Amino acid sequence: MLRDLCGDFICLPYGAPDVMAALPDPWQHGAGSGIPEDRWFHGIGANAPWEIIPEPNDPTRAAMVLLPPDAHPVSKLERRVALLPDRPGYEVELRITARHDVQFPVSMHPCFHLPKEPGTLRLEIANAGRGWTYPLPVVPEHAPVAVNARFDSLNAVPRTDGGGMDLTMLPPPERCEALLQIPAPDGEIRLLYDQAGYGVRFAYDAELLPSLVIWISNRGRDEAPFDGNFRTIGIEAVAGAFDLGPPVSNWSGNPIAAEGISTAVPLRAGQELITQSTITIDAL
Repeated sequence: MLRDLCGDFICLPYGAPDVMAALPDPWQHGAGSGIPEDRWFHGIGANAPWEIIPEPNDPTRAAMVLLPPDAHPVSKLERRVALLPDRPGYEVELRITARHDVQFPVSMHPCFHLPKEPGTLRLEIANAGRGWTYPLPVVPEHAPVAVNARFDSLNAVPRTDGGGMDLTMLPPPERCEALLQIPAPDGEIRLLYDQAGYGVRFAYDAELLPSLVIWISNRGRDEAPFDGNFRTIGIEAVAGAFDLGPPVSNWSGNPIAAEGISTAVPLRAGQELITQSTITIDAL
């Protein structure tokens, strides 16, 4: 995972292929089945090798193409990547072509640097809505964030000890493995690295991907290959219910979809879906 997925990748279908047995009832009561042709966690898009096709005579552009097996409901995935001509950054055009009628959760899943010094990374998300904490313990021994809770702001996320955490200032002082989901209708988040003097802006299509799943991994995983040393922050623009996969995200009654927030993308046979995102860097 560290070798192949430590950047900006596409999860399709996003999340787990099956319902997690320990999910509390509001999350699995009406859950359906997965996509039998795709048994990968985070889907074929995050697990299979892509072909890289350079753009002739233009080293600032390239395409990445993945052709799933014939039985898969998606016939083609393509990412067209281009460096921006006027500022540090790049844009990605994602194209998804359906082979059959299908519905699934989708995520654009870039991972960014998480500093060592507590509170030296600031998150700015305009008009972020009320959020959810993960409905299961992520790593119980390093889980200060309360499980299956609601919060009104990232500035006051409930803790397991009854207090609150400001998760706009990262990393937290303790070891932590956490997942949060918030509506983010403006389609933009800024990561401000104050000590280093730069900011990163991730912009995406919020009409298609109306939520952000924020994955905070601050030395919270002891198993190999993480070994208690891995740090990252994943900023996942999603149409999905966390990473609970097609069985939960395709169900219109899951707790997030029940509040009118899309958690799956439907496609018709032969339809091509096109969406863009950008990641840019600027000085503070």
